[in-house]
Amino acid sequence: MNSNEILRKARVELGLSQEYIACALNIPRTAVVQIESGNRKISESELKEMCCIYGVSSDYVLGITTKNETKEIFTRGFEGLSEEDQAEILNLMDFKKQMALKKAEGK
Repeated sequence: MNSNEILRKARVELGLSQEYIACALNIPRTAVVQIESGNRKISESELKEMCCIYGVSSDYVLGITTKNETKEIFTRGFEGLSEEDQAEILNLMDFKKQMALKKAEGK
């Protein structure tokens, strides 16, 4: 599976519309269609935003790691942190999700 297929699958699995993603990225819906069909290259900032919204790493989307490898790497790193640091990361994750939602709703 290539990057555009991975992005489309991640969006569909989350039940998000192309319009929602377009709003979140401040791009036309047709750009999302083109990215997902492989007819348009994705910018670094667009990839970063999509990965944040979809909860996947860019390494996974680019085919460097598998989805499970990404989760394992995160889990191993997370477990090695203090409870305070783990709580901070969980708060940051929640904050990033809320910001993505607000950004999409505000467009």
